[in-house]
Amino acid sequence: MRCAMCGYEFDAEGLACHASCPLSPNCAVVCCPRCGYSTVNPGRSTFMGWVQRLVGKRETPAAVRGDGAIPLLQLRPGQEAEVVSVGESHPEQTLHLGHFGLLPGMTLRLRQTKPVPIVRIAETDLALDTAVAGEIFVNTKFTRHSLDKL
Repeated sequence: MRCAMCGYEFDAEGLACHASCPLSPNCAVVCCPRCGYSTVNPGRSTFMGWVQRLVGKRETPAAVRGDGAIPLLQLRPGQEAEVVSVGESHPEQTLHLGHFGLLPGMTLRLRQTKPVPIVRIAETDLALDTAVAGEIFVNTKFTRHSLDKL
């Protein structure tokens, strides 16, 4: 299971939010061992299982451009990608983000998407507005050699 808050992957089986709770054996609430964020484990929740069977899991298609670049927000937390373009419609925004190292050709890692997108560029963590992050396009198909620039 992946934590919606911090992106940490963990095995939800055997975990409970509060072990002292009398409902713990049948409770579907699980807390992330890293950040403590509480969420429902769909594998234990009868209601969530019913909803998933009824609706089905829906994947949102990635908006791929002609050059193979996808929006930054299509990445999963922890994924690395190479920046292709930054806010092409707003040159002043591109210049401002460039001061923090967010430039085409640089490699970044998406740290989290909620409550706000946070990316790591080299040793800098940068919190972005969701609208700004939506205008950043990245390429996930890059060589390990491009990471050596950092």
